Amino acid sequence: MDQPVWRRKRVGSSTWLLLALAAAPFVANSVVLGIGLKGYSWQLVYKSMMLAAPVFWRYRFGGHRGLACFWPVNEPLPSAATWAVAVTVALTMAGAAICTIMGLGELLGLNPHELRNYFDNRFMLTTPTAVLIVVYLFSINAALEELHFRAWFDRELSARWGSFAGVTISASAFGAMHFFVFAGTPVATFAVMFLMFVALFIGGVSWSLIARQRGGIHAAWLCHGLTNVGLMTWGLFWLGYF
Repeated sequence: MDQPVWRRKRVGSSTWLLLALAAAPFVANSVVLGIGLKGYSWQLVYKSMMLAAPVFWRYRFGGHRGLACFWPVNEPLPSAATWAVAVTVALTMAGAAICTIMGLGELLGLNPHELRNYFDNRFMLTTPTAVLIVVYLFSINAALEELHFRAWFDRELSARWGSFAGVTISASAFGAMHFFVFAGTPVATFAVMFLMFVALFIGGVSWSLIARQRGGIHAAWLCHGLTNVGLMTWGLFWLGYF
C-alpha cells in the first residue's frame, strides 16, 4: 500500500537514475523551445516525459502494476478535514495570485494585450481551446504534476535525504518547470519570473505538506486543480478570451 509517510533509504546508484529521470522533462522542454515548435500540443513532448518517469519508477522499483503505476490508488481517501484544508489552501493561493497581479501588474509591466498576442501566437489559443485547457489543467494536468513532483520525486528524495530536501527540491523543480511557459514573453523580466517562482514554490511546498497526510495525495490533486481553475479562469477573463 502507498504510504503518506516515507521511510529513509540507503543512498545508492538508483539516486542518480532518479535525478536523471527528473531532469528529462527539462531537457525535452529545452529542445522543443530550441527548435521553435508552437501550439499547446508541443507540451505533450515534455508532459509525456513527466508521466513516463514516475510510471517507470513505480513499476521497476516500487513493484506496482496496472493503475497503481499511474497513481497511488491504494492510498485511502483523506478525511473531511484534509479535504477542507485542500479547498481552503486552493482558494487562498488563487486569490493571493490574482490580488498580486491586480495590485502590481502595472508596476511589473504586465500588459494583457501583449500577453494575449503572445499566447495567441505561441499556443494558438481561441476561446473554445482556452476552456478545454482550463478543464485539462483542473483534471489531467494537476494529477500528472502531483504524480511526478509529489507522489514520486518528493517521496523518493525524502526517503533518501529527508523531508526538508524532498520538499524543497521538488518544489523548486516544480517552479522552474513553469519558466518555460513564459520564456521569451515580453513580460519575462527578472521581477515577474522571480515572483512567479516564489508563488509556484509555495504551491509545491503546500501540496507536499498536504500529501503527507493520510490519503493526502488525493487532496493535493484537488487543491492543485482548484488553484489552476481559479487563477486560469480569472486570467482568461483578464486576457479577453471570455
